[in-house]
Amino acid sequence: MSKELTKEELEEKVAELEQKIRVLEEDLIHDSLTGLKTRKYFTEEASKYYDSITDEYTYKRREWFGLKHIGIIFFDIDHFKNINDTHGHAVGDAVLKAVAKTIESGVRHGDIAARWGGEEMVVALLGMDEKGAVKKAESIRKNIQEMSFNNLPDIHVTISAGVAVFEAGIPFDEVMQRADKALYEAKETGRNKVVIFRA
Repeated sequence: MSKELTKEELEEKVAELEQKIRVLEEDLIHDSLTGLKTRKYFTEEASKYYDSITDEYTYKRREWFGLKHIGIIFFDIDHFKNINDTHGHAVGDAVLKAVAKTIESGVRHGDIAARWGGEEMVVALLGMDEKGAVKKAESIRKNIQEMSFNNLPDIHVTISAGVAVFEAGIPFDEVMQRADKALYEAKETGRNKVVIFRA
């Protein structure tokens, strides 16, 4: 026969379970390698914000506070396959983590930085217009270009970036596709640069 728990023991067990639930929830919204948010979390949260600025009533309220924009930046590590092939996947993982950390530290609290897949990452800059988004992308690009890896001095990491911003009447998925197209153009025209989507 099992002994009954005291009130204190029961409270301790409940606290342990709550902590385990918090850890599980964190695991669900964070990429296990980079620590950035997951693609699923990014899509849900960024599209919620997008819906709120395209809703007529909320849009007017956000416009009063200057929050009527959203900037999307896609980042991709240039020649990442070469890093993996030359130095191995452990080094590739270290590069991914370092780039992710630089991207995350380069955005504001409240913005969303996520791993989109492979070596591609994405950022949603909430309330930021095109000029601000381009400036932010360029700043992050420069910071990554200046990164060094003490134990691997021959590694030089650069990224390409594609920027798109909210436009009235454009669905969220289309803004994402525009940022992705701009990234593709950056990679096709020399890499290590920021390209803004132009229709």
